[in-house]
Parts: sequence; structure tokens; C-alpha cells
Amino acid sequence: MDRLFYPQRVAVIGVSERESNLGRLIAENLFDFGFHGEIYLVGRHGGVLLGHRILSSVSDLPEGIDVAIVLTPARTVPDIVDQCGEKGIRWMVIETGGFREFSKEGEALEARLLENARKWKIRFVGPNGIGIINLENGFCCPFVSLKGFVSPPGKISILSQSGGVALTYLHQLSSLNVRPNKIVSMGNKLDLTEIDYLDYLENDANTQIIGLYLESIQHGRELMDFARRSKKSILLHKSNVGTASQQIAKFHTAALATDDRVVDAAARQCGIVRVRNFRQFVHSAMIFSLPPMRGNNLVVISRSGGIAIVAADLAEEHGFNLVPFPEIFLKKVREVFRAKVINPTNPLDLGDLFDFELYTKILEYTIQRRDVDGIMFLHGAISDKEKAASRRLIEAVGQLVNRYQKPIAFRYHTDDAELAAVRQAYALPVFTEPEDAMEALATSRDHHRKKTKEGAPPLDLSIDKKTIRALLGTINSPFLSMDAGFTLLAACGIPAAPYRRAANAREAVAAAEEIGFPVAAKVLSAQPIHKTEHNAVVLNLKTPKALSNAVDQFENSNELSGVSNGILIQKMVDEGLEMILGAKHDPAFGPVILVGLGGIFAEIFDDIAIRIAPLTQTDALEMAEELQGHKLIEGFRGRPPLDKEALLQAILRLSRLLTEVPEIRQVDINPLKLLPEGKGCVALDIRVEIQRGNDSKN
Repeated sequence: MDRLFYPQRVAVIGVSERESNLGRLIAENLFDFGFHGEIYLVGRHGGVLLGHRILSSVSDLPEGIDVAIVLTPARTVPDIVDQCGEKGIRWMVIETGGFREFSKEGEALEARLLENARKWKIRFVGPNGIGIINLENGFCCPFVSLKGFVSPPGKISILSQSGGVALTYLHQLSSLNVRPNKIVSMGNKLDLTEIDYLDYLENDANTQIIGLYLESIQHGRELMDFARRSKKSILLHKSNVGTASQQIAKFHTAALATDDRVVDAAARQCGIVRVRNFRQFVHSAMIFSLPPMRGNNLVVISRSGGIAIVAADLAEEHGFNLVPFPEIFLKKVREVFRAKVINPTNPLDLGDLFDFELYTKILEYTIQRRDVDGIMFLHGAISDKEKAASRRLIEAVGQLVNRYQKPIAFRYHTDDAELAAVRQAYALPVFTEPEDAMEALATSRDHHRKKTKEGAPPLDLSIDKKTIRALLGTINSPFLSMDAGFTLLAACGIPAAPYRRAANAREAVAAAEEIGFPVAAKVLSAQPIHKTEHNAVVLNLKTPKALSNAVDQFENSNELSGVSNGILIQKMVDEGLEMILGAKHDPAFGPVILVGLGGIFAEIFDDIAIRIAPLTQTDALEMAEELQGHKLIEGFRGRPPLDKEALLQAILRLSRLLTEVPEIRQVDINPLKLLPEGKGCVALDIRVEIQRGNDSKN
């Protein structure tokens, strides 16, 4: 892919002399940015542009063109791809819109485009984007004029599904101390996807940070695999955060595990930093250009006592430990204070000290301490004299960061002109708000923890696939009845509360007497119905008469006519905590596992944790401890602790099931009753959807 980013010979196809021609703007950008190679222009009317002849046909191009940039009407693009193939061109940037994003006709054109590209083994960017910007060699091909734009190449490369967002980040980052290196507007990602570009950028020595703006994710698992093995920091700005498909409205897992929550879980699991907006993206890029915050010990140093207090509150909010200064150091600081009215501590208030060179010495003493992982320095300058001294201070801070390989988040309060000048002149990232600097430090800390944390070894939790396959072979419906679902769970090592199947009231009473009253009576159905809403369940039946009446109620219900497949009688389980344990197949990420508070609280409290299977012990433990209801599991206000280990094993066993038997598409165990410590857990209800035929992956 070097040839795509560092071409020697480039052809721009779709150029004319007209002022309104967009292909002309592509050519002008290449010339204005000082593209290092040769530029050839192609347009069917010929002519001259910027002293260069416009060739009237692709066939007129010389041999050895590395990249062709195309911006012509959509209907012409498939044939142009064919012509480029005949000319030996193997890389293209197709900026034309009007394909599948526009109409059915455009979708057909796109299919022809791809077919022709495959025939010639052409790889291409787009269509429907603004192409590539490489600030190292001036290969800048958007059809938007960037005349007058100046920015040296920086450390971050950006892959964006939107051309407008790509240009927004180009301008935002270029005005800061963290500048772009390469930008790709991926458009429809018909050929090259983010995975292709990521693989290239991983080996690009000039890219230290990778930023992603995505509106859709088709290759979620590949993205996670890349992030796990990558040594570079990855930022993800994901928009278009609608809810997941509600094909089966009564599956709690589908309703709770929305697409955006799955993205959140995947990012957290593999070490991608998920940002919610442009501001977070920019500040995360700034902090990742510094050495990582390797621990939780922070020192705050400020020229203002009030700002220091604000920073202390922020540090507590983000979970930092404000490590104290040694008394011998504090004694020396007191000696240099003029009015002796400030008691130095952490945060360290330098409001009584106006010696900027002494600031540097204090910073160096602090940053070299082994028990300090990072510093927030809150600075300000108003007068010209202080601004000049501040520039020397910023340069010194940058040197300290490089020397000791620890982050100093430098917040600078000054006028806009001075701030802009400093950001252009110095490599040190400069923040303007304490909140942004503290949030960025927390992002660095959390990211470093995730990337360096060792997971617990996997447990050997086998499942009985032979029994599972035999069971699935007997099922004709897309959904399993509850008793079949319990059989499935048993094959995975997840028990259900004792139950029996009955066809009528007499069999129901016999079953209840066998397993012991009180019992619950539930209508069995091959369709997923909400039992409470359909009056298909009666709980806590304590006598044969009460049970018989419940069965009669089921049999006489018009609402249940045609859906009832029998009755399930199940032992009531009063002790323990109701949980929900579920799974679904996400189209981008594959099997997704969910755990949370169950029963009627699943949707009311919305207290859930999500991870992408297969799970490790560490994943399962993090899921359990992420829940606000975790206090109930550990034992709360005199209540005995519950069997947390049984919950973790159930999570891991469900993960194993979805990973190894992919035709199981959705599972809801709701509720899963988590019993007191040492007693395990039991499923009280289950819904399972399976997928058959060519749509399943075996």
C-alpha cells in the first residue's frame, strides 16, 4: 500500500478548465501542497490547466501511473476503471458519489465498478469520499479547496467514513500541537476498508496514534483483533448510534444490548479509546502524544489556589490519588514563598511564587519521583513579560516530559492570540480547561492499564456438544420451547430449577407432588411470548387445587389458543437474587454476552454489562463487578454473599456455547436465580432462537 500513499506518478481523471470543475480543485490541491511526484490531468474536453496539458483520454496517459484519482459522473466510473486496468494502473482513489448511498441504480453501478476492479486486480479508496491527504509528501486529493492551508506532518493518522469529518479533524488538529500525518476519507468502503488501512498504519513509522471516525462497523471482530495486537493508541469516534434491530421484541438481550452498547463493550475489551465527540477526540489525541500515565499517583501544581481546588475535585472524580509531598520538600517551598500565607500541599499552590525558573525546578523534582506517575500543571499569563517567560517554561516542560517519560498535562490560561502562537511553536500539547486536561490524563491511565493488564488463564469449561447437536436436530421451529432450552443449558453445565412437563391438570398435579410444592405453572410455546403479559404463568402455587385451577385457566384462554404446547411445572425458588444472562449474535462483532439484574428489573434499572465472546475469566469478573448490583452479590447490609463463582462460570459457559454452536443466535436466561454462596445458580426461564440452513455457520 506504500504506492497508494507515496505515489510517484498520479493521474487526476475528470479535470476541465472550468472554474466550477471539482476535478480542477483536486489538481490545484496537489500543486499547492507541493506533491513530490508527477501529475497528469485527464478530461474529455482537453485543454490546459495550471500550465499542464489536459489529456482527453485515459489511453493517452504514459505507462507507470501509480494512482488514478477519479471524479466523474457515477455512470462513467465502471468504464474508467476498465480503462485504468488496461493501462496497468493498480491503485485508484474514486471520489465520485451517487452509488449505493444514493439509489438502486447507483447500487448496480457500484457492483459493476467492483467487478471491473476485481478483473484487473485494482485496489481502490471509496467511492463517495474525498480521498487521501498525506502531509508528508503533499499527496492531497480532496475536491475541496485547501489553498493556503499549512501544517507540517504530525503523529496522528485518521480514517474517516465522512469527508466532512475528515476535514474537520484536519483543521482542528492542525491548529493544536498534535497534527495529522495521513487522513483517509474511506467513503463507501467498497474495496479497501478500515482494516486494510489499519494494517498499513500499524507499520507506518510516522503514525503513532490512529483515529477512526465510523458511522457503521462491518468488521468488528477484525477491528478488535487488530487493536489487541497493535502497539499504537487507537481512538474511535462512532456516530449513528441507533438501537439494535428488534426482530424479536420479547428478547430482553436484543433490547438491552443495543448496537452502541456493543461497540462500547468491544472498545473497552480490546483497548480502543471510545470518544463521544470532537472535543474528546482532540484531547485524547493530545494526551496520547505524551508518554502514558502508568499509574494512579498524580500531582497537581497551580498558580491559582481556586483552580487548584477545582483540580483536586476533578482528580477525586476521576479516581486519582493525590500523592503527598515529602515534608523536606514542602519546607523548602515555604522558604521561597514571599508572604508565607499559603500552606503547600498537593495540589501545590504557587500563587505566592513568581519565579518561572523555579517552577521548572519544582516540576523536575516532582516528575522524577518514583511515586509520581504524572503531573497536571495549571498555568496562566496575562502580561507580555509573563507570556515570554511562559514560552520558556513550555519549552522546559516539553524537555522534562521527554527526559523522564511521564506526562505533564499543561493547562495554559492566556489570550487567544498567545495560545494559538504557542500551539504552533511548541510540540507540547497545551490544554485550555482543567476538566479537559484531567479527563485526558484519566484516559491515558485507563488505556495504559488495559493494554498492560494480564488476563487470567481460561477455565476448562467443556460443553456437551453431542447432546446439543442431537437436541437441535429435533427442533423444527426457529425457537426452542422452555424445557428444550433447559436441556440445552444442562448440556452446558448451567442447571435449571427442578421441573417437569405436563399435558393436563392431572399430570401437572402429579409432577408438582414429585418435585414438591410450591410450584410455578408456565405455558410451553414454540413462539417467544411474554408470559406475564399473556397470562401464561402462575407463580407460588401451594396446593393441587390451586394448580388445577391455573391449568384450567390456561386451557380456557383464547389468548393462548394455538400457541400452547403443554405446561411446565417448576419448583419455586425463593432465595437468591434474580439475574439476567443473555447472548445474541451481532452482525459485526459476533457473539455478545450480557449479564445484569433480572426479572422485571432488567429493563427498569438497566444495570447490565456486555462483552464480546469468547470471554476470559477476567472478562467475566469485570462484567460482574461492573454491575451496580454487584454489592448485592458480595453481601449487603447483613445479607449473606451470593455464589459469585457460579455466576462467573455461567457467564463463561454461555460464552462457550455461542462460540462453539453458532446456529444458536439468541439466548435469554431471565431470571437466573443466583443462590447464596456455595449453592450455585439455577435458571427459572429461558428463551432460545436458532438459525438453520445456509444462514448458519458450522
